[in-house]
Amino acid sequence: MASYKTFTTVGDLGPYVSRLILELPSCVRAHDVSERSFSVYVERKDPATGELVRAKEHHDDSRAFLSRGYVPVRRAYVSDAAGASAPAGDHVTLVLPEVRLTKRIDGDVMCGRLRRMDLCVTQLEAFSAEVLGGDPVVGLVFDCCDGDICPQLDGWNLDLGGIFDGIELRYAAFIPDIAAVNARRSHPLLGHVTKPLEKIPVVLWLHGAGEGGGEPYRTVTGNKVVALGEADIQSKLGGAAYVLVPSCPTFWMDSGDGTIVDDNQSIYGAALKALVDEFVAAHADTVDLGRIYVGGLSNGGFMTCRMVADYPGLFAAAVACCAPWVGELGTDAEYAAMAETPLWFVQVDDDALVSPADHVMATLPRLLAAGATDTHVTYYDHITDETGEYHDEDGRPVSYNGHLVWINVYHDTVRTELDGTNVLRDGFPVTLWQWVGRHRR
Repeated sequence: MASYKTFTTVGDLGPYVSRLILELPSCVRAHDVSERSFSVYVERKDPATGELVRAKEHHDDSRAFLSRGYVPVRRAYVSDAAGASAPAGDHVTLVLPEVRLTKRIDGDVMCGRLRRMDLCVTQLEAFSAEVLGGDPVVGLVFDCCDGDICPQLDGWNLDLGGIFDGIELRYAAFIPDIAAVNARRSHPLLGHVTKPLEKIPVVLWLHGAGEGGGEPYRTVTGNKVVALGEADIQSKLGGAAYVLVPSCPTFWMDSGDGTIVDDNQSIYGAALKALVDEFVAAHADTVDLGRIYVGGLSNGGFMTCRMVADYPGLFAAAVACCAPWVGELGTDAEYAAMAETPLWFVQVDDDALVSPADHVMATLPRLLAAGATDTHVTYYDHITDETGEYHDEDGRPVSYNGHLVWINVYHDTVRTELDGTNVLRDGFPVTLWQWVGRHRR
């Protein structure tokens, strides 16, 4: 038996095994390998029980299917051990599609579940490795996983935790390499020298209902939170930023009984404040205290509102995506406090879970009446794929569940006011993350 590595890609709808990297007993050449050379069989199981699980291909499918079967190989090529293409080598990389059988997480916006993936790759065609001085390679079976590669998780620590205000929280954190960032920013030979970064901001990012439960891996990959650590958004936050992503044990909208309750209350506010304080103290030499930001989606969008209501002097800017903060339940004192923090809401008209009328559109006039001067609402009719990767059966860009507005947030294509004009900062049009990065308390 032989080993393989998985290569995970975190996309708009979560993490998929997008490639398999197979280690061969001898070298082969590029033209010896094709997508017909291997078959890939997958079984997806509950990691606790080992039982096969049922899953839907798409969220709106009428039925679920047992998670076992063959996955087509889109492409096969000779590579190095990391999956980079090579004219000859002792590894082969198989490119797989984003389908039910390659998903690492099942579930919906209310509950995500990690899955164990057992794979068996069988060689179907012999490779004429003797031309490189070895015996032909034939009859290989790869059924032993030798680890996973996910470059999007570089810089992330997923194994953090502690007790904060009496509540145990596990969390992930993106820790940028400030020295490496400064080296990239400075090009003295080209006559371009940028002032090195010394103090950088912190983003507290709060997940939705489906990504909690004390599993930081699921929290940062269940939707594309890893985008906050990638070059585009990091550059818009000033070049580098810490990203702090706690995993809620229950729900941010838990006001004491362990369930989601629409009462605008949460038992987690003081714990999150204590987490931020401890993280800032631990990185005191490099944290810019004037640039602590907060944001989140769905349950985390609510918690964003709760945090700016409770700690009006803490955050330089806030982002609330599809936030179930009930507008009519907010008090005058809460809105007065919220009005002190620059706040950008992102909402979709056809969101079936968070009604715009009861939430953001009922909240906005209360904030304006309380004196808010830097509050924005981006309002979409619906959400469709912006990448060109995903199409419906008619070949059009796929249309998403209206609740998934965070897809646009992670792509940083959010830029408009409620009236459709561009949000301005210092007189210039900005995207959401440019707007965030230009705020200082």
